[in-house]
Amino acid sequence: MKKEFSYLKKGDQAYPLIDVEMTGPKGSLMVKALVDSGATFSIFRPEIADYLGVIVNSGQSLYFQGIKGKILGYLHQVPVRVNGERFTCYIAFSAELAVSFNILGRNNFFLPFLITFDEKLQKVIIEKNNGDEKS
Repeated sequence: MKKEFSYLKKGDQAYPLIDVEMTGPKGSLMVKALVDSGATFSIFRPEIADYLGVIVNSGQSLYFQGIKGKILGYLHQVPVRVNGERFTCYIAFSAELAVSFNILGRNNFFLPFLITFDEKLQKVIIEKNNGDEKS
């Protein structure tokens, strides 16, 4: 199954955001997140964890290096659904996240999908990665 997401325009910039359904002890939440092939890890704002009932500082503490410096985050395994695919995603929650978007990085988020960034049409295309299967 293939799904296209139009980039979100913010000012004179456009960003590849997709819908992600996340599940925690308190329920589910649909959020938008930036698909970032330059990021190793997925990092989300702590308000998302609070809403889901995830205790942020109970996760594995890690420091992440980004363009704005080093930030502290807490890594959790979070059930997610993207484009109909359900899987557990490693997501760090950080109060120090200095960008306005939640970030989906390569570490295990990219595995179940083929992800295409179409800059000309300003959309990101997500489809199930069937490995060696022929389409």
